[in-house]
Amino acid sequence: MAPLDALPDAMLLARARRAYEMGRISAAMLRSVWLVPVLGLSLLCCSDPTWSLASGMGLIAAVTCCLWWGQAWGRGVWPGLIAGLVPMIAPLVMQMGGHCCSMGDRCYLYPGVCILAGVAGGVALALIAPRPREGHGVPFFAASLIAGLAGAVGCLVYGLIGVAGMVLGLLAGAAPILVTRRTRG
Repeated sequence: MAPLDALPDAMLLARARRAYEMGRISAAMLRSVWLVPVLGLSLLCCSDPTWSLASGMGLIAAVTCCLWWGQAWGRGVWPGLIAGLVPMIAPLVMQMGGHCCSMGDRCYLYPGVCILAGVAGGVALALIAPRPREGHGVPFFAASLIAGLAGAVGCLVYGLIGVAGMVLGLLAGAAPILVTRRTRG
């Protein structure tokens, strides 16, 4: 290895840039690792672990990428996780609680829980996420994406109908508040 004095400036800049980016991605991965236990819980509760694993890995990847990219993308991570927390946890807690439906092969309680949890997440998203105008909409988009992925991890307990209900709930919870915020300025 050549001493630093012998290296051209371009090589030094490339090495510094690579070290900087490796530090940023390492920090983003460390801050995303706490999502792994939630993914494990979802795998235990979900009837189809393939979908649960895919949505959980998508959530971890999205959080890691947004934190790594930083700035406008990074500002949407924590509001998105907070907004997605209720739709992520509520169906898992209900499933772990041993709820037993007596309606034959269909249970209509799970989609209802996903819808209501989605509404709560949508209200939280509209209240704490950066305004859609800020940063050309990137922070709000990142928060919405992460909230949706986080909610999907929990609502996949009931399958795609649970996820669809959660998405409708997110929209129904966020839309009135966002419209009100927009009219006020």
